[in-house]
Amino acid sequence: MSETKRTPKERAADFVGALRRARNDRGKLAALRRGLTDNPRMHVNAWPVVANLGGDIGNPVFVAIAALFASHSDESNARNLGETCRSIALKDSSDGKIPVSFETRFRRLLACDDVANVTGQLRSWVRLAASKGVGVNYESLFADLWNWPWYADEVRVKWAKAFWQSSESAFAQTQPANHTTA
Repeated sequence: MSETKRTPKERAADFVGALRRARNDRGKLAALRRGLTDNPRMHVNAWPVVANLGGDIGNPVFVAIAALFASHSDESNARNLGETCRSIALKDSSDGKIPVSFETRFRRLLACDDVANVTGQLRSWVRLAASKGVGVNYESLFADLWNWPWYADEVRVKWAKAFWQSSESAFAQTQPANHTTA
């Protein structure tokens, strides 16, 4: 019964901790990566490993996080996926601005309506993170995906604030310090 009372953060910490312990098992990681294929029949190859790591194979969040982690296990101190996407986008930027192509890709991620669609978009973001040496906070991502069916708008806003944070910061820094009120 206590299983149902666990918070998404607690579930995330336990499951991602198990993934970290399996990080050096190439066979397990290969099986987990099959959870990212477009063919759902291949996902069954990941199920025994997910179950062995304490995940619920009936919940797509466990399979998705396990597969993404197996694809790129580098974790970072980023608070959420919005910061990760921002770091990825700025790796290609010479002027410190987010390129339009990354803004478009990020908007596509925010427009997803369910966990399966988000996972489809995350595959490319995680591949980009791997290619650019940017880590992913899988505990935060797990909790966000877990909450998506109920709190998708709040998760989207959190990610968007982190992704477009510099516009706000840059605007605040360019304003004069002395404000007069009438």
